[in-house]
Amino acid sequence: MIIIKPKLNIILFTTVIFLGVAFFAFPETTLDGAKNGVNICLNSLIPSLFPFMALSTFIMRTDAFYLPCKVFGKATKFLFLLPESAGSIIFMSLIGGYPVGAKLTADALQRGDITENEAKRLCIFCMNAGPAFTLSVLGVNIYGSAEIGLVIFISLCISSVIIGVLTRFLSNGETRAPICKSKKVFSTDDITFSVWDAFEATMRICAWVILFSAYTACIVIKAGRAGEFISSIAEVTSGAVTVAQNYPIPVVTALCGFGGICVHCQVLKYLKTCTLQYKLFFVGRILNAALSASICHLILYYFPIEQNVSYTFSTARVSVTSVSVPTVITFIFMCISMILNVERKRKIC
Repeated sequence: MIIIKPKLNIILFTTVIFLGVAFFAFPETTLDGAKNGVNICLNSLIPSLFPFMALSTFIMRTDAFYLPCKVFGKATKFLFLLPESAGSIIFMSLIGGYPVGAKLTADALQRGDITENEAKRLCIFCMNAGPAFTLSVLGVNIYGSAEIGLVIFISLCISSVIIGVLTRFLSNGETRAPICKSKKVFSTDDITFSVWDAFEATMRICAWVILFSAYTACIVIKAGRAGEFISSIAEVTSGAVTVAQNYPIPVVTALCGFGGICVHCQVLKYLKTCTLQYKLFFVGRILNAALSASICHLILYYFPIEQNVSYTFSTARVSVTSVSVPTVITFIFMCISMILNVERKRKIC
């Protein structure tokens, strides 16, 4: 049972009232925002996140986990005072995007591969925007330069590594898996579990994105330029795209490093599993935002990148007609399959 503190209870109640008023006061704006959130999920999140989450879950459950574990294991032990088995989690979190690292950390803790202390430390720095978002969405679509997207991604990676090194001082010296050992040969059960587990996690993420997109649209309409920045702090996927039109690249990098409140909500379940207090996680996000922005500024200062000044941002906006039909069909099929699978389990029970 979760006990909510009185002050937090008041904040939650006020937020719910505000959302209800916004829905009835600006129904068209809220609806357009929700549609934009659905488009983001169909065109960006599901195609890039679901396959990677399924693959990463499969790798962590089977013998495929052994190779990246050995490659990054020694560096993990030397830099972060973490077991070699955590090397794969760190690597996957850097290339997989925001919720992947937290999810894999929670799964590893439940399997007994790492201790609670190690899980807490991993959750603090194993969360950043992946190359699919920084290179493709921000770099190519927004700035018209893959090099800029690469600079943002490198800045986020270096910042995560620095924070990871700092978490050494939070270590209690205990470890459950000091040596990375080969696990087992994969089976069909591992494939099935990986697919369904990744699908459920992806749907939870999409639900948060749609919800935040619906209500942040009201803030943008009423608050103008300031509203765009506030909405980007709330939902980073579409917010970073909007802020990139009016603010310097290091600011966009800072937003990606912070992650947005929407992403924070997505990982709350995993933070609870790892027994990490949200305030410590939040401090880690603020530190990550500051470090990544500073690193990005230094890189661009010493290695300036020419940007196409004639590039227009309008081409990067998501419209209703931009939805991928195959993606929609696949999405509907997956939903139907999940419903049938749930009904089948109920009958068995």
